[in-house]
Amino acid sequence: MFITKELNDIDCNYFNIIHAGCYCVTLQSKNTKHYWHIIHQQYPTFASCKIQHKHKQSSPFHEQGTAPTLGQAINKIKAHDFYHLHVRTKKKVCKDTDQKRRKSA
Repeated sequence: MFITKELNDIDCNYFNIIHAGCYCVTLQSKNTKHYWHIIHQQYPTFASCKIQHKHKQSSPFHEQGTAPTLGQAINKIKAHDFYHLHVRTKKKVCKDTDQKRRKSA
């Protein structure tokens, strides 16, 4: 179960909080506009968070990974956003530029 401190530590400047309960949290990144659903899973000897992700509100969630705590799940989401905004975008721009060069050659 997520505790109140964990829920209060969610960065409201970074996320729109869609839902925050004791067993699941649904967030929207203000940077990428992607949606995230974090589900608390309790087992007899340990707990884990399942992270689900979708690009648009109308799309279904897909599995994105796991993390031991809500805080670590949020760190993974921020790392995903960084990759999406800074690395993936640059790779796409380079790929598009390479294709244009090949067509003009």
